[in-house]
Amino acid sequence: MNINFKYDGSVREIMPVIKDYLEKQKYDIIHYAPESGFILTDYKLFSLNTGDVYLALSVNINDLVVIVGMGKYEIVTSGIGNPDDILKMKSVDKLPYRLQKKIFLPIIGGLEDRGLKLVKTRR
Repeated sequence: MNINFKYDGSVREIMPVIKDYLEKQKYDIIHYAPESGFILTDYKLFSLNTGDVYLALSVNINDLVVIVGMGKYEIVTSGIGNPDDILKMKSVDKLPYRLQKKIFLPIIGGLEDRGLKLVKTRR
């Protein structure tokens, strides 16, 4: 999962804007490198009706702001075996779209409100 934004100004000007947004959204920043334009967050828990979903973000800023989402979510496993293993965590590069709409895509509006412009990509 990734989204790209254009921005005006320099990397050093836009880094604090993105960092401030992520902190207000309660993301725990585990690596902040303004000299290289990189931010990495820890997994943030989203408790949804369908189960727990975790999302971590990697932000790389060069000529574009590139935000890559890494997700994990609970899946129900069934069958013969240990009853303690009914729920498993699955790490994925791309969450199902129904989950992306709830936890990943709202980032677009939050950053557009701060002056970044979404770059629409075709698939």
